[in-house]
Amino acid sequence: MRPTRQSYIWDILLYSGLGCFSYFFLVRFADIPLRHQDRLLTPQAFVAVMLLFNGVGLGMRYIRLRLRSSYPAFLDNRRRMVLFLVLSALFLFALNYLLLVSVKLLLDIPHPFQLVYKGTRLLLITWLTELVIVSQSVSNRFYRDLLAAYRRTQQLEESALQARYMALQSQLNPHFLFNSLNTLIAEIEYNPQGAVGFTRNLSDVYRYILTCQDKRLVSLHDEMGFVDTYVQLHRVRLGDCLTVDWQVADAIREEAQLPPLTLQLLVENIVKHNVISPSRPMTVTVEALTDGEGSAWLRVSNPVHPKLGAVSGGHGLKNLAQRYRLLCGKEIVVEKQENCFDVKVPLLYE
Repeated sequence: MRPTRQSYIWDILLYSGLGCFSYFFLVRFADIPLRHQDRLLTPQAFVAVMLLFNGVGLGMRYIRLRLRSSYPAFLDNRRRMVLFLVLSALFLFALNYLLLVSVKLLLDIPHPFQLVYKGTRLLLITWLTELVIVSQSVSNRFYRDLLAAYRRTQQLEESALQARYMALQSQLNPHFLFNSLNTLIAEIEYNPQGAVGFTRNLSDVYRYILTCQDKRLVSLHDEMGFVDTYVQLHRVRLGDCLTVDWQVADAIREEAQLPPLTLQLLVENIVKHNVISPSRPMTVTVEALTDGEGSAWLRVSNPVHPKLGAVSGGHGLKNLAQRYRLLCGKEIVVEKQENCFDVKVPLLYE
């Protein structure tokens, strides 16, 4: 990220403030004779120090930019990070020491490189104070960058989630189209008039699919209407042997949501794996219920009339289970008994 004009202004103010602070304390409380202090504490001297310390600030800017550009390397190698921080602190200490020595040289003070106890103590206090200020500045910038990286990561995860979800949802459409076209071909050949009604219902079904293609959730009311139309497609071929018994209150129909094509997949599995005929009619029961924890579920149950030779790969239910994990982190419940097959899917509220 390139430094902005505002960041330059902030750094100039920071360096100037640090310079004035350091200069005042080093002159007033270090080992500089009192007779020289009034000559040193003048506006002109402070301006010169501000200019000088902005040069020091370039060093601190370099430290911060190096830290920002080396986050990944430092995270992978703690020893390198510790070494870099120690060297940076020593560099800042050396800059303060050279500032004090420069003042002594300008005043022709004997032994300018020698530090007495008082000067050493004040030099350390000044240095530690600067370390706190610089560390705070670097930490604030680091956490701002970290927060920005976290937000970018969240956006990428949401985009990936949406892409995976749409890929899973699109798996339903080709399978449904294949079955529908086979049924339509058979109806055109053996029952042309029934094929007309089938085509109209098929058109309504695909209009719904196109409408909800980009939606993550749809209302239970819309999904139930879609399933009624979908069942009509099979009733053209099966007659009155397939019915759906809705046991869902009106309030739940309007408020609850679920992934699109959920009920279609469950009904399709029932039709695919069970014998449905006048002698063995199929009634699919759909009811809303609440468990002991207050979670809302939709249970789809049907009697088991297995087709001979029918092999279930379980891909449809696995697909549906993964869609729910991606959407809300919840699991569907499949209960297979000898004479009944139940699937419970969570109802969602947003």
